[in-house]
Amino acid sequence: MPIVESAIDADPACRRVFINVDRFQLQKCRFRCKAEDGRDFAFSLEVPLKHGDCVYATDTHCYELRQLPEKVLRITLPETPSDAAQLAWQIGNLHQPVDIRERDLLVGDDPALRRILKKLDVKFDSITDIFSPPPHSAYPAHQHVPGLEYDHSHFFGATHSAV
Repeated sequence: MPIVESAIDADPACRRVFINVDRFQLQKCRFRCKAEDGRDFAFSLEVPLKHGDCVYATDTHCYELRQLPEKVLRITLPETPSDAAQLAWQIGNLHQPVDIRERDLLVGDDPALRRILKKLDVKFDSITDIFSPPPHSAYPAHQHVPGLEYDHSHFFGATHSAV
């Protein structure tokens, strides 16, 4: 069984064999799965992979990750900045991951969010699509800027190391 440690460059002439995975598997660094042709793979990654990455190749085949589409809400972005800010606040208040597109947002299909969108009169529809929100850790929520320090506490006795 091949052990995949990172994506590789694909030869465009090779035949594609897909390894179907859901977005939750793509967020992991360690997992096992099977390609469409039955070949087993183990993944031991430094960083998660993404839809479309080639992970293994033979002389004739390239094994490519294919994220499975899922049911999501496609929300049309409001035209005014204040309406867009209100929408962002509502989605963030529900701690929903968001896939930001050119003219709309994709979020998981959630009944609470549907009610809020209807109440705000925001246009949305239910579709099946590839849902790829950025990982939560992609945006640092806790940082320290010299000169802007303030007193605060940390969980589990964590402290800051000297820089």
